[in-house]
Amino acid sequence: MPWELPRDQSDRLRLAKGYPFIAPETSYLFIDGRSEDFSKVAEYGIALSDRKAVIAHGSNRAPEQLSRKFVGHSSGQDPIPLTAIWLHDHDVVYSAHVARYGSVAAELVSCPGTSVQVFLSWLTGEQLDRMHDTELPGGNYSYGHVQCQWESLEGFDLPTDPDNLAVYRSSFGALNFQGEPLALEALPAKNRSYRSLGQEEVLRLVHQGHEHEADLDTAILKSIESSQYRKRVVEAVRKQSLDVFHPSYSISG
Repeated sequence: MPWELPRDQSDRLRLAKGYPFIAPETSYLFIDGRSEDFSKVAEYGIALSDRKAVIAHGSNRAPEQLSRKFVGHSSGQDPIPLTAIWLHDHDVVYSAHVARYGSVAAELVSCPGTSVQVFLSWLTGEQLDRMHDTELPGGNYSYGHVQCQWESLEGFDLPTDPDNLAVYRSSFGALNFQGEPLALEALPAKNRSYRSLGQEEVLRLVHQGHEHEADLDTAILKSIESSQYRKRVVEAVRKQSLDVFHPSYSISG
């Protein structure tokens, strides 16, 4: 079951424009809606080797979004460790999709020479099921595994196979901006080859050519409140989408 949208329009606008939301700069432990120092993993007796490492490259790396998905859910009773990594030969770009809460979501793409800072979220089986419930319904995303090279920001020796990291990827490719993807400005990167923009700038691009383009706030709210309007925007985006084939991505059942 997806999480509930805020009812207040100002909260909806903050949500849509805030993607991918603020995340700590280093590894942390998510506990009941807040971020704690990663050292508390030992205090809680959490064994990372008992959990599934999933690349968190969009909103799932942020405590604000994890709170929406896990606080109040049975799986949220267990803390979630998140380790910051440099993911090599990859970047995070905007997907050819507008989420039901008004944001243009993220997509992980192969990008030789670029390293992007993302997180590994370490999920229990129940937490992974919950994440599936929030990501997979509707067919907007698929779940699978990639082969990749990465390194811990803090030099942690993490118990996971770099040839088999789990990830959610968009079913619709990347947003097309003048023939290339657009990277998420909010995510730090080294040797980035794509142009990067913030969420609000990208939302202006997405709503261009539609009846509410002159007033971005009205357009965002209309995309949240009117399924017909959002469908038109999404269809226009997808008509021009870029196929961002990943050489090692394989969908898992």
